[in-house]
Amino acid sequence: MFLKILLFIWELPQTLLACIIIIFTRRNVIRRETFGYTNIFYVKNFPGGISLGRFIILNSMYTNDEMTRKHEYGHSIQSMYLGWLYLVIVGLPSIIRVVIWRLLKLENSDYYRGYPEKWANKLGSHRKEIIKRP
Repeated sequence: MFLKILLFIWELPQTLLACIIIIFTRRNVIRRETFGYTNIFYVKNFPGGISLGRFIILNSMYTNDEMTRKHEYGHSIQSMYLGWLYLVIVGLPSIIRVVIWRLLKLENSDYYRGYPEKWANKLGSHRKEIIKRP
C-alpha cells in the first residue's frame, strides 16, 4: 500500500492531467481496459493518444491496435521512471514531434525512430495482458 501511495505522488502531475482530460471526455469514452498496470480509455473523436501515469487515453480507432497499446504503455513506464520530470523530458518532446510530423506530413514510421518514441516502443514491447471492461 505504501508503494502505491508513493507511486501516486511520484506521478502526480500526469495523474492530475489525465483526470482532467478524462472528466472532459467521459461522455465519449466507448471502452475501458486494463493493460499491464494502466487503465486505457478509448475516446470517440480524441486527437490521437496520450499516456499520463497509469492512464492512457486513445482515439477509439485504436481499439484493436496492439502496437499503439504497447507504445503508449511504454510511455507509462517512462512516467514511472521519471516521475515529476516525465512531462518535460518525455511529454513535451513527444507532443512537439507529433505537431512537426502532422504539419510537415512526414512518414509515420520515422516518427517512432527518434526520442522518446523509440524508448517507449522498447519498454512496452513485452506487455501482453489485456482485461476488457464495459
